[in-house]
Amino acid sequence: MFNDIWIARRSALSLSKTLMVATAVIAIGTQFAVLTADEVDASVTVVAEYDPFA
Repeated sequence: MFNDIWIARRSALSLSKTLMVATAVIAIGTQFAVLTADEVDASVTVVAEYDPFA
């Protein structure tokens, strides 16, 4: 969990490029988390998505 959106976004971008999978930053209350895109469901708020192939 991250408190700063910029750190969460940088981590998601780095993870996306390293693992070569799509990642997403989600908001949970006032904090943020990074998940792979296939783990995201409709019950969370997606803040940003990163696709290494785009």
